[in-house]
Amino acid sequence: MPEHLTETAVLPTQVTMARHELREATGQTPDIQRTSPLHYLLVLTSDRVALTLTWRRNYRGSWKLNNSTLTVDGTPRELARDLDDFVRIWNDPDVLSRPGGRSEIPALAPVADETQLPDAVRRSLDRMRRQAERKAVDVHIMAAATDTGYTIELADTTSTLHLHFSPRSRPAGAWDLDKRNGFSLFDANGMETTQEFTGNIMAALSDMFGLNAAPDVPGQTGHTRQAQVSNSVRARRHSVIRV
Repeated sequence: MPEHLTETAVLPTQVTMARHELREATGQTPDIQRTSPLHYLLVLTSDRVALTLTWRRNYRGSWKLNNSTLTVDGTPRELARDLDDFVRIWNDPDVLSRPGGRSEIPALAPVADETQLPDAVRRSLDRMRRQAERKAVDVHIMAAATDTGYTIELADTTSTLHLHFSPRSRPAGAWDLDKRNGFSLFDANGMETTQEFTGNIMAALSDMFGLNAAPDVPGQTGHTRQAQVSNSVRARRHSVIRV
C-alpha cells in the first residue's frame, strides 16, 4: 500500500528538488508517495492538467527518474521538455493544440541591404553561404537586425541556429559574437536546445548543418545599424527534471 509522505519526510535529493521546483513554479504542492521500497511517486494535478513522476532506486542505491506522464483534460499528451515548458502547459493547457503555440523561435526579417551589415557579420554570412553551396547543404542562411545587434540565422527542416552579434565598446565600430549569448539553437518543434552544445558554436554548426565555417573575428564598419526589430529571447530556466 502506498505511503503518503509529509513535508518533513526525508526524501531523496532528486524528489525533494522536483517538489520544490514544481511548487515554486505552480504555487501548488505535489503529493509524494513511496509506492514500494524501490519507488517514489510524485503527483501534481489541476482541474485540467495531471503530472506524474516516478523515481526508482538502482542496484547502487541511487535514485533515478524512471517514468513520467502528462495528461490534459484526461487525455495523455507528449511530455513537456523541461520545467518552463511544463509551466506553460500548466498555465495554458490549450497551448498544446494551438498552432505554433509552443514555438519559441524568434521571427526574424532579413535585412534589406546586406552591404550595410558590419564587416564581421557580412564576412561570416558570406563564408557560411559559400561552404553550404560547396557542400550542397540545403540550409537557408540570412542576416537580420534585432533589438540588441544583428543575428545570422541558419535553418533547415530540423533545426534553426541563431548567431548573435553585438557591438564592442572598443575599438569603435567593431562587432563580435555576443559574449553572454553567442548563439541559440532550436529543434523542429521550436524548443531551444542550445545547452546541448555547452557554448561550442563549431560543434553546433558541424552537427546540425555539416558546416565548419566559424563566425568571423570582430571587424570595423562605418555603417550604422539598420532599423531595430524586437526579438529578444527570454533565457530558459532548465530544471533537474524532465516532465
